[in-house]
Amino acid sequence: MLSSRLLSQDWYHRTISQFFAQTCARRADHVALVFEGREIRYHELHTEVQRLAQSLLDLGIGRGDVVSTLPSPTPEFAALYFATLQVGAIVNPLNLLWGTQELQGVLQRNAPKLIVTVDAQGPRDVLALLQGALPDLVREDGRARSALLPSLQHVVCVGRAAPVPAGYIDFQRLRDPAIGVKPEQLQALVDAGKATDIQFMCQTSGTTSLSKSALWDHRPPLATAHFGARNLRITEDDRYINLAPFYHNSGIFALTMNLAYCGTTVVLMDGFHPVEALRLIDRYGCTSTFGFDAHWQGMRRVPDFERYRFSIAKAILAGEPRTYDLVRSMCPPGATINNLYAQTENGPLVSLADHDCVNDSINKHTHGRPLPGVEVVVKDLETGERVRQGDAGEICYRSPYLFRGYHQQPEETRKAFDSEGYFHSGDYGHFDNGYVTYLGRLGGVIKSGGENVSTTRVTTQLLDIFGDRFDDVKTLGVDDPYWGTKVVSFVRMRNGQPLPGNAELREACKGRMAIYEVPRDFLPWEGEWPVSPEGKIDFKRLLARAQELLAAA
Repeated sequence: MLSSRLLSQDWYHRTISQFFAQTCARRADHVALVFEGREIRYHELHTEVQRLAQSLLDLGIGRGDVVSTLPSPTPEFAALYFATLQVGAIVNPLNLLWGTQELQGVLQRNAPKLIVTVDAQGPRDVLALLQGALPDLVREDGRARSALLPSLQHVVCVGRAAPVPAGYIDFQRLRDPAIGVKPEQLQALVDAGKATDIQFMCQTSGTTSLSKSALWDHRPPLATAHFGARNLRITEDDRYINLAPFYHNSGIFALTMNLAYCGTTVVLMDGFHPVEALRLIDRYGCTSTFGFDAHWQGMRRVPDFERYRFSIAKAILAGEPRTYDLVRSMCPPGATINNLYAQTENGPLVSLADHDCVNDSINKHTHGRPLPGVEVVVKDLETGERVRQGDAGEICYRSPYLFRGYHQQPEETRKAFDSEGYFHSGDYGHFDNGYVTYLGRLGGVIKSGGENVSTTRVTTQLLDIFGDRFDDVKTLGVDDPYWGTKVVSFVRMRNGQPLPGNAELREACKGRMAIYEVPRDFLPWEGEWPVSPEGKIDFKRLLARAQELLAAA
């Protein structure tokens, strides 16, 4: 099944629901999901999705309606994902880490008819978050109403931490075996779907303003699934461990690639925990995954890492050269390790390393080649003109997998494209000999002494120069009255060595880094980097600590 799909362009002309139905029929007895010791086979998952789809229809949810979720990475939300697509509704995962103001603003703009939420995620009370965002929310007799969100009709709760409170629709009710499923009606909905139907409302990561809602049809996530599977050399026998939350694009990638497109097994855990991840990889012989820096570092820094069987042989990274070396050291010899460059607006893959590239320097230091059909250029930050090959600037691209605009934000959509039709990514990097190198968000490109400095590039160079002494580095910009913004690097030393003084380290960088790239201050760091549950470095906390240390100096 998979081999024929990889050799065709069906993914560009069909829907995720159509692939999922076919996969469930052809892989009926194969294990689809593993969660908390339970194995769910494809025919069981399909039955679950059918019940949920029928329940959604019975609630009045159909084509074009928005279903917003506050999801846990569990089988309930995996099944809900496919059920929502099947009835023609729009999938809209929301970030569990938001505050009430962000959640309220996004809900009001997205106007969901249905909200499905987990009750808690780790220590986070998700129901309290939702009630804080919608303080006038009233729930009774299976209905919901809020003057702040007049579109809302129902709120469903998945009870993970405790019984579902009164007033919420219990998710278990939607999956009741007694539900009268109408297979012909559901199949007709699948058959009627088109690749160009908008069925995804995916939140951007956001910077200083409210998270934007990017609209996808089926082509962006299926392009990511197709090229991800191809470049990772996925087979139907692979077992993928999901490390990411389902409100992140990588969660959508895990569900779409593995369960709809490839017919592989997905091992889930309710939130990332390094020891639990190692235990599951060992127990189930997991062979593939995607991870951010902090996922890999978290697993490798488990004190007894060596006692676990680390069977991951196919890995996609969103990381720095340092992470590439780390993952290479963790995985079995000959493992396929692919760096990527991704953005929500492209579903999300823009570029990806090739599994058969034998130049390890290219694999390590770039983020691969643009997906077939994607045109990349780099433009000057000030003039908007194209720069010379290899020079840094803003990464811009045209793509057949681009989003269909920001929901309810036509002006923001218009401003994102230039007169040549290129989407301006807001990312800093270069495009050299056909390979993309991402150097950080433009917010991570600081103006220091009048020069553009990529904090990502500074970190990479410091690890090359001091690789035998520095265990890891994180670089950021700190406001400064003289420099405008000065370059500052936190350093975690190897084997408990003391951090040398600024003068000594700056002297060692001379001639090996541009003068304006050399950090003005090197600050010590011990232990793990501060991260969010998504696995990304929390630079706000690093900045606060840097300001504290510099003020005390």
